[in-house]
Amino acid sequence: MKTEGEHRFTNGIAISESLEKERIKPVLQHEFAHNELYTMTTFGQMILMLEKNSMMDEESRVFKEVLFAYTNRMQERTAVNIEIIRECISNGMVAYNNAIERLKDRNRNYYNYFRKLCCINGKIETEEDAKVLDNVLMGIAKIAMNVKPELIPIDKYRDPKRLKKYFDDSNNSPMISPNKRFDILVNVIFRENDNNNDMDSVIAGSIDFDKMQDYAYIHNEALTQVSKVYKDNVLGKRLVERLKTIGVMSFDFEGANYLSVKPVMINEKKEIYMKQVNTQEELISVAKLNSSSELFVAHTIGGFEEIHVISVYGHENGKKIMYNLYELNQDDFFKVLSSIEFSLVFYKTKLFGKEAKSIRKMVKRLPIYIYEDSPMLTDLPFLSSYFVNGEFGFIERTSRIIFVIRKHSVIYMA
Repeated sequence: MKTEGEHRFTNGIAISESLEKERIKPVLQHEFAHNELYTMTTFGQMILMLEKNSMMDEESRVFKEVLFAYTNRMQERTAVNIEIIRECISNGMVAYNNAIERLKDRNRNYYNYFRKLCCINGKIETEEDAKVLDNVLMGIAKIAMNVKPELIPIDKYRDPKRLKKYFDDSNNSPMISPNKRFDILVNVIFRENDNNNDMDSVIAGSIDFDKMQDYAYIHNEALTQVSKVYKDNVLGKRLVERLKTIGVMSFDFEGANYLSVKPVMINEKKEIYMKQVNTQEELISVAKLNSSSELFVAHTIGGFEEIHVISVYGHENGKKIMYNLYELNQDDFFKVLSSIEFSLVFYKTKLFGKEAKSIRKMVKRLPIYIYEDSPMLTDLPFLSSYFVNGEFGFIERTSRIIFVIRKHSVIYMA
C-alpha cells in the first residue's frame, strides 16, 4: 500500500500528488487530525520540539523516537476513525458504510485501527451520531496527550532504555503514556468493564482540564520541560531558541488549514547527496560544468542564523549532488551575492524577509526568485508585508497548481 499522506511534524502536511480526487479530502481529514493532536497538546508539542532539533542534536532525535512510540498507536486509531466518521458527517450513512468497506480492501492495517474502536464507531446510526462521536473521540485523544510534562523524568532523557522502562512501568504508564491513557479513557467511557480503568492515574497525569484549550500554556509547559534536556549542551541556548516558534498558528479565514498542506511525490525515492566546496570560484566552476544558470540560497536555521549556504545542483556518477559553499560571516556572504552573475533562488523566505532591500540592491542579475516548497501558511505574514499590490497568477500542472506573485523584480513561487 502506497503512502497517501504524511504529517511531517515541523514541516506541515504532505499528501501524494498522485491521489485520486475522491481520496484527497479523506486523506486531509486524517492528517489534520494528526496535526491537531501534535500542535495542541503537551506531549505532541514535546515531540515537535525534539523533531525540530533532531537535525542539530542526536539526543533530541533519540528521545523523540521514544516519545513517538508511546503515542503512535492512539494517534492512528484516532486519525483513521476521524477520517471515516467525517465521511458520514459530510455524505451520510451509505457513504460511511462504503468508506468502511473501501478501507478494509485498501489498507488492512488501517482497517484494524478502525475496528479496534468499534465500541465508538459501532454506535453511529445517523449523521448526528457521527458529529457527536467525532467531538468525543478528539476530546479523548487530546486528554490522552495533554500529559503533565514534568512527570517525564529529565534524568532518563539520555538513556533510551531507562526511559522506555519508566514508561512501561504499570505505575507510570497511565499517567504519562498517551497510548495507555487513551485505552483507559475509551474503556471507561465506552466499554464500562472493570479492566483497564485506572482513571485516577489518568487524571493525576493530566494538565488542568481548564487549560486544555490554553495553547500558550500548553506551549510553555512543553518548552519548559524540553529546555531542561539542553541544560548541559554546548549548543543549549541556540537549541532552546529554536523551539519558541513551535505551536499553533491562527489565521481567521475559511480554508486556512488547506494552506498547511503541500502535494509531493511522496512515494518516490529522491536521494540528494551533499558535498562541500571551499571557495566561490569552485562553486561557480561546478555550476558551469553542470550548465546551471541558478544558484540556490538556503534559508537560515533558527538559532544558527550566522551560517549562510549557497548551493548548486549537479551530478556525479549518476547521483544527484548538492554542492554547498558555507559562509559564516554575513559581509563575506553578501560579497558572494554581489559578485556572481547567476540567477539567485532563495529557498524559503526567512533570509530574504530580513534582508530584502540589501539583497535586491546588490545582486547583478534580476529577477530574484523565492521558492517555497513547504506549505504556504507560514509565509502569509511575509507575503502580506512584502508583496502588497504585487501581481499574482497561477501555473497549472497535472497534479498541482503553482502560485506565483511578483513585485519589484522579486518573484515568489509556491
